[in-house]
Amino acid sequence: MSDPFVAVDPDLDAAPFQQIVDQLRSFIERGDLRAGDALPTVRQLAGDLGVAPNTVARAYGELQEQGWLAGDGRRGTRVAAHSPASDKRTRGRALREAVDRFVATMTHRGYSQDEIASALQRFVKHEGSQYRKQVVR
Repeated sequence: MSDPFVAVDPDLDAAPFQQIVDQLRSFIERGDLRAGDALPTVRQLAGDLGVAPNTVARAYGELQEQGWLAGDGRRGTRVAAHSPASDKRTRGRALREAVDRFVATMTHRGYSQDEIASALQRFVKHEGSQYRKQVVR
């Protein structure tokens, strides 16, 4: 896993293990990590990120339970051969969960449901198209 870059931001509301889960799942969904790709060992990734090994182990464990990763004994942890990324229902559930976390975070910060909805609509209509243009380049 030399190309995808995992980072933990202590200033985010999301727990470090959740940040790792979200990033690895995104890498798999986008195809940055493919079936069979090896991930760093728990100790290696924990050292790289400056977090406790249990944090990485928890993230790997959650991703294994969800079907994104497979423990391969002595060969380490790998991207599962058949990840949920190809399942439309699973992708929909992942999207709903991400939106739910985002809305909960923004509500906790004092934004109203109307403010959040309005900002999302503007983003999708305008800024989202700018983002897509930058990514396609």
